[in-house]
Amino acid sequence: MIDMRRDKIIRCFQLILEKKYSDARNLLKPKDNHSGPDTNPGIKFAIEGIIDFLTNESKEKQLRDVDRLKKLCQFFKRKSSSSWSDDFDRKYFETWIGFLNFLQRQMESRRKADSIMDNPSKEPESYEAT
Repeated sequence: MIDMRRDKIIRCFQLILEKKYSDARNLLKPKDNHSGPDTNPGIKFAIEGIIDFLTNESKEKQLRDVDRLKKLCQFFKRKSSSSWSDDFDRKYFETWIGFLNFLQRQMESRRKADSIMDNPSKEPESYEAT
């Protein structure tokens, strides 16, 4: 994920986690015929795959396991760096890697927030005086 489209893809990830799947799909559509190059097909297919994965409840549960997320990331990294991967494959796997990393950061943020809610006297690290 590179250039300005990166922000669009991150926004797409946010919409997916909010279960706003049609909004995420629409975000990747070109606004008009003169808006520049279309989104890479590998990215589009990855987004569709992520949405498909998350709409299946049994599959979606797998993404709550941090160890499984790490293993999936490693698998996709190996696939994207394969000499057999073309541009489509690299963009597809890089998008999945980006989503899994985004998901891990979201889960980590929630865990920190939950631990603060469980123990309000504990301040988040970012609030500590320097």
